[in-house]
Amino acid sequence: MSTSFINLIVCYLKINYHFLPINLHSDDTFNNLLLYIRKMRKLKIYLTVFTGLIVLSFNTSAGQWKQIAEEDNITVFSKEAKNAIIPFKATAIINSNLQDVLAALKDTESKNLWSPKLKFVKIHKVVNEGEYLFSEFYKTPWPATDREFLLKGRIERVSNSQYRISAASIENIKLANDDYIQAQVDYLNITIDEVSPTQTEIQFEFLGDMKGWMPIWLTNLIQKKWPLRFIQGLRKHLTKGKLKDTQNLITIK
Repeated sequence: MSTSFINLIVCYLKINYHFLPINLHSDDTFNNLLLYIRKMRKLKIYLTVFTGLIVLSFNTSAGQWKQIAEEDNITVFSKEAKNAIIPFKATAIINSNLQDVLAALKDTESKNLWSPKLKFVKIHKVVNEGEYLFSEFYKTPWPATDREFLLKGRIERVSNSQYRISAASIENIKLANDDYIQAQVDYLNITIDEVSPTQTEIQFEFLGDMKGWMPIWLTNLIQKKWPLRFIQGLRKHLTKGKLKDTQNLITIK
């Protein structure tokens, strides 16, 4: 390798890195240059790994729930939004036994009496044990058009002391009601756990898009309150003691 070529490389390294950790102007210039290149390669590898760890750590923390409010002994959480739509979660203790809470959640005919802004529920089809297609129709603030949540839902018994209800949007033009705007539900998860014979813990998670002309800030504002109002309404409904179990409509796997 010619001296002029080595000097050219040295100039490039000086310009780009502003320092040289080894003496490239010694008698063994070529060997020192190779040593320097090896060190720079190792440094690049270390920086790549370090950067990857930082990104991984950031993504993990970004996906964690953070408490944003507490009201009526109900804790509300949110986490980093995707496409500006914020996911929300609420947790609380309900002073009712597990089976009564489950019965209230399964009573689709009476759900509009306590669930916020819900007009009515329509069961389209029971797919199989624990799975069903249904629509929930919601009032929205004037002058917006009311929304339909066309969903595929599932109720499952995780254990003798825990049940889980989950739902997400489906597309079916035969089932969709043209008088309503179709909202998009990415997930709606409700988990209930027995705390004691007279207490049940509930966890409500939701991520969805109201669609239509409604701006994102208004969507987030409405949905922020929904898990809170849902649990408050369920609590109040359970204190009335008039529960109807729709076991004949929705069986549990």
